[in-house]
Amino acid sequence: MTTPQTLDRHSIAALGRDLSAFLSKTLSDCSELMTRTRTQITQIDGMKLRDGDAERNAALLATKTCVEHSQLQYKERKKRYGLGWVLSPVNTRKASRQLDEAKAKHAEAILAYDEPSTTALRDGQIALHNQRVTEQREEQVALKAKLHKLTHAHSSLSAFLKDATDALTAACGEGWLAADFGAHLVCIDSSIRQGSVALANKHLAQLVFQKRPDDAVYARLQNQALEMRKRAYSAHYGVPVTGSFPAIVEASAKLAAANMKGACADQLLSGLHSSDQWQLLTRLAASPENLSIDVLWCIYWGMFRCQQKMADVLDSVVSMEDPLNGRFSQCVEDGLTGWASRQIPLFGYPMSQSYLGMLQLANTPEETRVGADIGVIIALNIGGLVCRKAVLLQAKRAKDWEADIGSRKGQLPKLSKLPRGGYYLFYHESPELRFDSPVPTVSSAQALQQLILAANKDPKATSLKLDVRGSGWDWASFISFGLCDAASEIGEPFDTVDDAMRILGSGETGELPLRLYLLAIEDEPFTLELKQRLRHQYRRPEPQQDRSVSKSSKKDLGREGAELEL
Repeated sequence: MTTPQTLDRHSIAALGRDLSAFLSKTLSDCSELMTRTRTQITQIDGMKLRDGDAERNAALLATKTCVEHSQLQYKERKKRYGLGWVLSPVNTRKASRQLDEAKAKHAEAILAYDEPSTTALRDGQIALHNQRVTEQREEQVALKAKLHKLTHAHSSLSAFLKDATDALTAACGEGWLAADFGAHLVCIDSSIRQGSVALANKHLAQLVFQKRPDDAVYARLQNQALEMRKRAYSAHYGVPVTGSFPAIVEASAKLAAANMKGACADQLLSGLHSSDQWQLLTRLAASPENLSIDVLWCIYWGMFRCQQKMADVLDSVVSMEDPLNGRFSQCVEDGLTGWASRQIPLFGYPMSQSYLGMLQLANTPEETRVGADIGVIIALNIGGLVCRKAVLLQAKRAKDWEADIGSRKGQLPKLSKLPRGGYYLFYHESPELRFDSPVPTVSSAQALQQLILAANKDPKATSLKLDVRGSGWDWASFISFGLCDAASEIGEPFDTVDDAMRILGSGETGELPLRLYLLAIEDEPFTLELKQRLRHQYRRPEPQQDRSVSKSSKKDLGREGAELEL
């Protein structure tokens, strides 16, 4: 017998099929037995006790009726003719003779019916029959009790099968199953075969699994993503421009491939030209079924939407970093709260307490102390997507691909102390409008510091200009396939809320970056504690219009991201 310890996905599917077949056969057998039992009860209802006197009267009824009829005719003739026996002797004698014959036959019938040996045999048969009827009626009481039990069992098992249909479908399907799903399924199977539906229901309540969408839902989501991709590629900025950065494309493709199914990952890493690889990445990511964890689709395309909207802003205006941070925060919140949060329930995962959005500190100098002005917390437990990570991001403008990462505040050395948690977020723009803007990109602070050191420059210098096209990832890939992947090297993992606060505070609690992006879908106690801790220092910002716009704007801000609205 397969034990819970050795139950793999193949065994779970086999057990699910066996249990489904057993339930169907048991219900069928139960229905058949109920039908036979009802038939027996009906047959017993049709059995009547025999009455000796009633049977004797019935047997003699014909001759008795003949006597009565002959007697009636004889009396009528006498009454009609008066002295009929004198005036009409023939008719009178005939009627008299018929009456005598009828009486004689009736007397013979009585003698024959009441013949002692025949009577004894008949009385014995009646007694035996009545005894059998009595016994059958006594048995009918048990049959009715049996039918009641069968009906209850059939009803209970039918209700269980109805409740278990989704779980059995999940067991035999391709959707996500909790780690203890197999163990509980074994207990359910054992309980059902032992006739304990109540115990099986208790284990059924413990099953946690994905109600995987059908093919039509996946196809609709894929078409939605492809339409978003098509609109992005119809622009001359953002996603299509980013494909011209080979290093960023290669790094993003590696992150994406690690989160795709084998065949798709092989396609993506098959040595394509970077521009082709970039197009293939977004095309493959359009189908949730191509991802190893399908719900990542929501986060990726929410952030895809966000980064293309921000590219629209960057291609439209020349602005200072802080207003750009505010605008980018609005794009992030729209991608998470306004879009991704509506898609996640479609994937059929058990839902937990969630918070997707952006928090902002009141005017405080935290950026100076922690070396970054944006923090990101990921706390996910959606099916197979289980991850807790945090990072700090320092936003910088990159003008014609060159960014100055120097600072009087020593931001680069501070962020580099967090090998997996310190990053730079680059807003790409072209001050003289010579080039179209790509999407925002993210680079490791430690990797950038190594480039600075390799160039014999001081990481603490106030001016450190660097071409940032040579490293990093696009924003959507960084968040979705890097930070949300527990196995990736992107992001500092944490276990408790205190751990997360220390990461955001560059090793100290109490000092937080100005803005925080929070993507939390996990068990309720943890999410509530995280939200409560953050509320003490953060407030949700009111949407603000970016007022630091130069007169060299090429497009109306009112159309920001309009092409991506779906």
